[in-house]
Amino acid sequence: MAKPGKSLAWQLTLRIVLPQGLIMLAGFIILGFQVHRDSVSYVDPEVTEAVPVSLVRAADGRIDLQPTASLRERMQRFPELWIVARDEAGHAFTHGNPPTSLAPLIDRLDHLAVSDIHGTHAPYTDTLTVRVIDWGHSRLHIMIGGASVANAGALATMIADYLTWRLLLPTVICTLIIVPIIVRRSMKSVRQVARHADAIDVEKRGAQLADETVPHEIQPLVRGFNAALTRVSEGYDVRDRFLASAAHELRAPIAILRARIDAMEPGMERTRLMGDVARLWNLAEQLLDLQRFNGDAAACQRLDLTKLAADTVADIAPLTLESGNDIEFDGPEKPVWVQGDALALSRVVTNLIQNAMMHASAQGTISVAVQAEGQLTVTDHGSGVSPEERGRIFEPFYRTRPSSSGTGLGLHLARQVVERHGGSIDVTDAEHGGACFRVKLPLVSAYSLTVTSQR
Repeated sequence: MAKPGKSLAWQLTLRIVLPQGLIMLAGFIILGFQVHRDSVSYVDPEVTEAVPVSLVRAADGRIDLQPTASLRERMQRFPELWIVARDEAGHAFTHGNPPTSLAPLIDRLDHLAVSDIHGTHAPYTDTLTVRVIDWGHSRLHIMIGGASVANAGALATMIADYLTWRLLLPTVICTLIIVPIIVRRSMKSVRQVARHADAIDVEKRGAQLADETVPHEIQPLVRGFNAALTRVSEGYDVRDRFLASAAHELRAPIAILRARIDAMEPGMERTRLMGDVARLWNLAEQLLDLQRFNGDAAACQRLDLTKLAADTVADIAPLTLESGNDIEFDGPEKPVWVQGDALALSRVVTNLIQNAMMHASAQGTISVAVQAEGQLTVTDHGSGVSPEERGRIFEPFYRTRPSSSGTGLGLHLARQVVERHGGSIDVTDAEHGGACFRVKLPLVSAYSLTVTSQR
């Protein structure tokens, strides 16, 4: 079994996500290099996280500092650390010695939003950060400085961590969700064309795929497929013309051969030759049936399968009896109405009986039966057909015995005719040994007046 192809939607998604990741990674590297070159400083992240949780409101409403273990450690590391906090109620708190140059900014602290100021020259006294947190029914504005660092690697890591969660990850997730949806919607017309291609019957001439609805990039593939269909159709036309011509040309010599055999003295050799000629005649007629049934829907009509099979058995019975085989027929009293070409279906029954005559044991009985559900069976008492060969005997030129006098075309042509009538044909074991060929045809109403061509 062929391996399924890779999903185009996921291939495009991965090919979009990968460049996105590489571009962002390159951006992080460039940003880190720029930070390193400019010696940009920033407030230590541990201090920025520890200060807000260390500020508490006293009983009288004042702001107080109760350092956490992390903040005490950072205060020892950064002795110049200073903190200014102010809430919207006017309470203020100061720790350490803020630079006097920042006095105007500190006075406006309760009007500042979250922000950062990065100094570029040591000792980075201008480096500070502003944070805003909820503080009961108001908000607390905090300014922190005196804990500056200028480690480019650490800064780049911090920036990468910040952007990864806030930019890269959401972008990748959105891409993984949105791109497959967009691709599938864009490929909707391609799936429709694929379903149309899957439903095409090569036996029907002129079938083509519509290329106007598919994306421009897919149109060459659709046009190539249509060109292949055209070549296949032309090949079938050539084949049909050849088969029709060959069948017509065979009629004359077969008729002459039949007349010469009729003039022979009765005997086993004459009987054998009559059977061979009958098979050749039936094959030639079946070839013409296929060619006619392709192009003439008017050949179909409502007919009684029981009467058709009984008449066929009556016609071929003398030849069957002369070959040493008995033949019997069984069918329901009521008509079994089917729709099709009477001549073509009659030759299918003849073909199956002739096949049974070739493979039945000497003095065997060939049974032909019709069931009310539209099934016709032809049973012999020969050696039967092995399970391995049951699917292959309907292939053209396949013979169960290479030394057989058959052509290997009869069963193949029979199946072609039956399938064009909307039916099926198969073979199984007969109840008392031998082979049982079953033809199933769709029933039609006894009062149906419409004519439908099944192909």
